[in-house]
Amino acid sequence: MSTGLIIALANIFNSAFQGSMRWVMVGCGLLIFIYNLIVPFNQKQNEAVK
Repeated sequence: MSTGLIIALANIFNSAFQGSMRWVMVGCGLLIFIYNLIVPFNQKQNEAVK
């Protein structure tokens, strides 16, 4: 789950990517992090309904 957060933080401070590409990488990392927070929560709710 923390992989996305690590990707996002690493690319904020990494100078290998310049301009908009850096923010694309940060955005992708944050999306991975948020997805990994939401999906397990929804799966637990679905199992409780069954």
